[in-house]
Amino acid sequence: MQFTWLEEIEQTRLQELFEFYKEEWWTKERSFQQVVQMLEGSDVIIGCCSSDNKLIGFARVLTDFTFKAMIFDVIVREEFRGNQIGSAIINHIFSLDILKDVTSFELYCPDRLTPFYEKLGFNKGSANILFKER
Repeated sequence: MQFTWLEEIEQTRLQELFEFYKEEWWTKERSFQQVVQMLEGSDVIIGCCSSDNKLIGFARVLTDFTFKAMIFDVIVREEFRGNQIGSAIINHIFSLDILKDVTSFELYCPDRLTPFYEKLGFNKGSANILFKER
């Protein structure tokens, strides 16, 4: 599957991202303004688009660009799950030149997703925090 990567969510895609967020249990209560504010406060934004330019995946990162990077909101549209898009998003984050000096990546996830992230090199820490050292 071919992807187009976005490193920002343009004004014309804000509603699309907001609708995307309304589909997930942990993001469905967020308001449109909160999503806009969240984007403004994120250091790295990754959007994954299908061949027809539909937003099918998203993640964001907060980081100091040296020691730590916290990955948030890894989301793949339900109809596209099982196609390695989540893995592609995480691997794309790891490959970004702007994050090349980061030594530790962390994220929160429910226990049921721990095996998925462990396959990508994360280790389970305490309090459902997974981390990956470089």
